[in-house]
Amino acid sequence: MQVKIMEYDEDKELTMEILGEGHTFANLIREFLSDVKDVDSAGYMKEHPFVEKAKLVIKAVPKKKLDKAVRTACRDLTKAANDFYKLLEKAA
Repeated sequence: MQVKIMEYDEDKELTMEILGEGHTFANLIREFLSDVKDVDSAGYMKEHPFVEKAKLVIKAVPKKKLDKAVRTACRDLTKAANDFYKLLEKAA
């Protein structure tokens, strides 16, 4: 996976391209970003279903909230993945 920052308006919006990923990861990170209280909105789009590239747009004001929102969403996603793995270990 690669991430490419497309636009970074420090006042309100961050747009990035996620290369090598499709709907699954883009929707997952969008969901975790939407749960962060400082995020006004988060969404993604794919230009073509066969191209593994998604564009993610995060809106939050001000810039500090954008940076914090991405860190918080990544931390929460990591915790959810670890918790799920622990449940799988118990089930096995």
